[in-house]
Amino acid sequence: MTTFNETGFLSTAISDRIQARRNSNALPFELVEALNTCLQKAATTACESVRGMPFDREPMALLLLHRSCALLQGAVLMAERGMDVEARTLARGLLENTLLMAALHDNPDKARAVMIEDAAAAKKGQAKTILRSGMSADAAMLQEVVDNIGSVSSLNISKLSELGPLKHLYLLYRVMSDDAVHPSGKSLQRHMRMADDGQSWNGYLVGPEDPQRIADTLDRILMIGIALGVAFTQIVGDEESNTRLGEISADYGPFRASQDAAAEVRIARKRETIG
Repeated sequence: MTTFNETGFLSTAISDRIQARRNSNALPFELVEALNTCLQKAATTACESVRGMPFDREPMALLLLHRSCALLQGAVLMAERGMDVEARTLARGLLENTLLMAALHDNPDKARAVMIEDAAAAKKGQAKTILRSGMSADAAMLQEVVDNIGSVSSLNISKLSELGPLKHLYLLYRVMSDDAVHPSGKSLQRHMRMADDGQSWNGYLVGPEDPQRIADTLDRILMIGIALGVAFTQIVGDEESNTRLGEISADYGPFRASQDAAAEVRIARKRETIG
């Protein structure tokens, strides 16, 4: 038996409580498990029919789905241990994939061009970094690579989001980057215990997040994952999985509404405290 203070989230004190954490958010965990099963089946089924090169529309969509399934599964593993920041970090990656999947759905040629340019920009950036460091044994060859690639831009998520029907989710992308992914002021403050007035410090927050925070993270995973799945199944023509996603979305609706209602109550209480 190991405690959190001894080995953190790898402790048996954390793993022994996984089922209890799942029980405290039974509905969202049940929904996200159903979503994962649907997406995993869609990915496995598509492997039998989708053919082409990585930057072709359907193969790129399938590669995105495989990556997304792993990110979703990783986020669930983090959430059940109470690792909310880490789960949100993976969920932000899932959202990035979803915005690209949406772009492939509505504007496949433009999305493909963006990804090809991003690959070239990455290659050019790596070559320039090696040149600056002086590590290259053949600087002339690397300089030729840089010159031949020319002017290219790295992936811009804001512009990418404009290519699909989910551009409204770019705000969520920015929020999740700030409150979890980056070592920002907001994400770092999540490790501090603050009073409701937002001014008083009561100590450091260490250990698993509370059930409400985990519910909020699972809510985001569900919203993002359902959108990604719908776009993918429409791209490859998987009617069975698309129908199943519709069923999951219908079951998700009441939970989404309850999350909104709970958020309104928390905001009202905080205003009362500050006021």
